[in-house]
Amino acid sequence: MGLFETVQRRASQMGLLPKAIRFLPILSMITALVSIVLIVILPMDGQYRRTYISENALMPSQAYSYFRESEWNLVRGYRRQLETFIKYPNDMDKTIETAYEVVTAQERFATIESWLQEFGVKTATYHNNVTGDTLYGVLHAPRGDGTEAMVLCMPWHNGDGNFNIGGTALGIDLARYFSRWPIWSKNIIVVFSENPKQALRSWVEAYHTSLDLTGGSLESAIVLDFAGTNDFFEYTEIYYNGLNGELPNLDLVNIAVSITEHEGMKVSLHNLPKNELDINNYWSRLKLLLLGIKDASLAGVKKVHGNEAFSGWRIQAVTLKACGTSGNIDITTFGRIPEAMFRSVNNLLEKFHQSFFFYLLLTTKNFVSISSYLPSAVLLSIAYALSSLNSIFNTNYSLNSYLPYSAIAGITWLVGLLVSFVVSHVFIYSTSKLNCTLLVAANLIILLIPLVSLRTPFIKEPITQRIRSLGFLYFSLCLTSLLMLNFSFAFSIGLLAFPMTFVRNIKTHDKSIAKLQIKNTLCLLVSNPFVSLLLVTHIWESKNFNGLDIFPALTSAWNDLNCWTWFVLCMCWLPVWLLTVASTMVTVPVPVITDNFSDQETKKNN
Repeated sequence: MGLFETVQRRASQMGLLPKAIRFLPILSMITALVSIVLIVILPMDGQYRRTYISENALMPSQAYSYFRESEWNLVRGYRRQLETFIKYPNDMDKTIETAYEVVTAQERFATIESWLQEFGVKTATYHNNVTGDTLYGVLHAPRGDGTEAMVLCMPWHNGDGNFNIGGTALGIDLARYFSRWPIWSKNIIVVFSENPKQALRSWVEAYHTSLDLTGGSLESAIVLDFAGTNDFFEYTEIYYNGLNGELPNLDLVNIAVSITEHEGMKVSLHNLPKNELDINNYWSRLKLLLLGIKDASLAGVKKVHGNEAFSGWRIQAVTLKACGTSGNIDITTFGRIPEAMFRSVNNLLEKFHQSFFFYLLLTTKNFVSISSYLPSAVLLSIAYALSSLNSIFNTNYSLNSYLPYSAIAGITWLVGLLVSFVVSHVFIYSTSKLNCTLLVAANLIILLIPLVSLRTPFIKEPITQRIRSLGFLYFSLCLTSLLMLNFSFAFSIGLLAFPMTFVRNIKTHDKSIAKLQIKNTLCLLVSNPFVSLLLVTHIWESKNFNGLDIFPALTSAWNDLNCWTWFVLCMCWLPVWLLTVASTMVTVPVPVITDNFSDQETKKNN
């Protein structure tokens, strides 16, 4: 206690508190820069760890795989039969992208169902008038009690919208192959959905709520994606990001990578091209880290590959995608990956609980845990809290003037929340190109309000200071609440919205009004949630989003997958941006002006 009093007295004598308050804007900026530095140093040697299998019972690739070339003719036969369900425009252009279906889903499901019943699989069809029908079958485990199950899913259309003929044929033959083995202690469920997004998601929801034919608690899920009718491919892409920041247990990703590489295939993460898969240096690790943050932030909004549909029920899911058409790896080799993974999961006596559920991958064999990357998001949240304190203390008004105007600032904050709530729900129920254009245009028009307010004064300066302080504090609390659930999204929106903290008040007696207007307008423009999202997707996701397509994708992600991204943007970021815009509408100060806090402390110390 004596040491604390000594330090406090010494700090008071040196005037450290007024100095710290005076430099709050710089401290906020430095804190944000440090948060970026903490992310950038993660790929450096010594900052990351090598992946490992925490659960010894998994034992990937320890048993000999019997799914060999002898199954090739069977897969080819199923694929040839499935190929009759589609038609190519002409003989000169036989590509799966230009093909179209010539039979109904019911006719296709009837054929597949007859094959599954020949293997002893109990089948049922889940009917949904909105998302389409989904065929599924349960292969009961000979050595199990029927309380646990593993899922093998084959969407008829993959994430790219192409016919998943190879994956469907392979899944049918794997079901036949699994039915001949007496080793299973967990039920095996095969699912044939129309697409990997809303159709598969609705089946997962129905499985846990209303389906009559079930196979127990779902432990893991593997989605097969082998578009086209080729027999060979080049490498395997593994997708693992779930919705709302959820990730599968790292053990499942590790066994997928281990088995794939054991079979002689290269593994790609986050759509890395084949020529970059063998590179392992700082820049390649940093690139994969940033790609992982971006993909996790947009999970459910961009292309959905199927594993996202299992988020929310503690089901560990990954998607295996065969990439390329000119390689020397055959389709039966691809089939050995789910076979070996099922045999590994079959060894578990309990749910996935060891290893990590929060991680960032730097390579297929290196990762960083939550304790390494979480401080960066915490510092970013602190940066907004410091900006909030700056709006309180670094003004010409004492703390006594804070409370009288807090009620007005609180009402303004509630109005901003109400406007954001209305905007979010209007677009949930009605999203069109016209609405999206009006949304962006409305945000740009709002930027003109501070300019008009210079000629029409109606907001006093202390109120605007309190409004800005309340907005930054609210955003800091939102980031703090979000960073544990979805670190990537919290960190991304924290960085994109940070230019808001550079906005300053404009007064009629300022000599450089035009310069301040330009600075504030630019900061508000780039920090607007919708404009910022448009810029990001145009620069880094132009292949997936054209123009205003990002907004229908956001609302579709909520309607089809219960993805929170749209509402986080509208209820966390947009209100703060509106409050920041309102805080620039000042021309006339209040009549009573007192000494600021730092001057009072300085006089007291003297």
